[in-house]
Amino acid sequence: MRLFRSTKSMAQAEVMKAASLLAPMLDLDEPEQVAVLQSHGFGEGEAWRLINLLPIAFSRPVLEKLGVSNFSDTVEAVGQNGKVVRAKLEHQPEYLGAIKLAREHYARGVMDHNVFKRIVLSASEIDAVSNALNAGYDICGAAVATVLNGKEVAGHLIR
Repeated sequence: MRLFRSTKSMAQAEVMKAASLLAPMLDLDEPEQVAVLQSHGFGEGEAWRLINLLPIAFSRPVLEKLGVSNFSDTVEAVGQNGKVVRAKLEHQPEYLGAIKLAREHYARGVMDHNVFKRIVLSASEIDAVSNALNAGYDICGAAVATVLNGKEVAGHLIR
């Protein structure tokens, strides 16, 4: 018998705090971003997941509005040992909190829009869809899957 696994999402206030910290430092490398988040009370694993999953979550409502309708429920990353790590997004508290906040902001404007926009524009999924649109492709019904870059994040994904 398999027990139901429920992951509690990160609190909206914590996601907003992380987003506000991350937005101005998206041009820094990931270890620097992690250090800043840790200096503001986030754990190491939380920080790695936030810097990698916030752009994915924040971009979802925008991508849906553009016509993308199929999203992978997992992310993949290559670990330090070279092996692929696959994790369900529903197991990542930071992703769950961020997607909830993103949908609420997209509907009702509950956070600083410049912060939201800066993080959305950092998402590789936005780049890929934008490139497809600019090339004249119809993306209605398109599917999006995500592979995370960098070997460090793989060890912090919750499986």
